[in-house]
Formats: sequence, structure tokens, C-alpha cells
Amino acid sequence: MESAVGKLTPMEVNSIRMLKANTEQASEENTKLFQSIIGSLMYTMIQTRPDIAFTICFLSRFLANPTAAHLQAAHRALRYLAHTKTLGITYNGRKKGFKGVSDSDWGADMDTRSSTSGYLFFLYGGVITWKSGRQKTVALSSTEAEYYGLSNATREALWLRSLLKSLGYDEGLDPVVIEGDNQGSLALTENLEFHQRTKHIDIKHHFLR
Repeated sequence: MESAVGKLTPMEVNSIRMLKANTEQASEENTKLFQSIIGSLMYTMIQTRPDIAFTICFLSRFLANPTAAHLQAAHRALRYLAHTKTLGITYNGRKKGFKGVSDSDWGADMDTRSSTSGYLFFLYGGVITWKSGRQKTVALSSTEAEYYGLSNATREALWLRSLLKSLGYDEGLDPVVIEGDNQGSLALTENLEFHQRTKHIDIKHHFLR
């Protein structure tokens, strides 16, 4: 793949509609190839490339029985890395700037109707931790999906604060700002009067308040 034509994005928009194979079983050769590619991509993602976290989370669902479409999607991720191999995470020492961002889709997993959420946390201008994964609770709306994602990000923020404190970086550390892009979920974090519409949400998600 080193001489392959590069791609500007790690994944096609329509790829999120891919399903698991129903009847046809992939050959052992293609299964091992797909698993090998995903394993290599996962190692890269964990080390320095948060921009492919969602792609790896998605493709990992098909490890047991990949189709030709799944293999093609994995090759696209490799093409993207080839095109962006000079990118990296940069830090500067001027300002801590400790903050997080959270985002979620809603029911995009066509097999389980689960939502996928992810977060990034920045320190000194660069990403220090990231995650993308399927939610364990099926959300009934985009607001709920985003709210669950914010709850996961909040727990990560608290852990990061304790880690920074143990490293001696807690002095002058501002409250952690976690950004989201769903007005309903942001309002829900502060408005306790949404009881009739949100009373079914598990107590662990209201933890972020």
C-alpha cells in the first residue's frame, strides 16, 4: 500500500451503513489479512493518530467475518495514513489549555442500532487522550446519545485531573471545559426540570451534573 493513491479522509460517509455478513463466510486468508490490517491500524491509532479512532472502532466490529466491502474500507484507512503520514500531535509550553470535546452519532450501527460516542482531551495545545466506542445503552434520541457521550467524557476528565494532580500540575488548573455540539444535551446537564422526558436515563449518565 506504500505506493497506493492517498485519500483525504479515513472513511467514506456511506461506509457507516455497512452490515455484518449474514450468510457468506470469509476465507481464512481474507480474515487473517483483515485482522492484521486492523491490528496495525489500532496500534497506530493508540500511539499517535486519534483521527482514525472512529474508523478503527467501526471496522473492528467485522473481525470475525469480513466482507470485500470491509476489506476495501480497511485499505482506504491505509491510503489515508499514507497521504497524511507527515501529520502529528504538537504541544507548546505557553498555556495548559486543559479541555475536552465530546461527540456522538445516533443509532448509526445498523446491526444493533447502538450509538457511537467519542472524546478528545487537550493539554498544551495537543491531544493527550482519546476514545471512540459503541455505547452500551441504546439511546432514544440524538440528545440522549450526546448526553451519554458527555457523561463518559466527564469521568475521563475527573481521572485526568487526579493524574495531573499526582504529577504536580494541579496548581492553577482551571475547571475542565467539555465542549459538545447538541443544544438539548447541553441544556440537560443544567436543567433538572426535564424529568418527564429523561426519567428513564440511567443514574450513571446523570452523574455528569
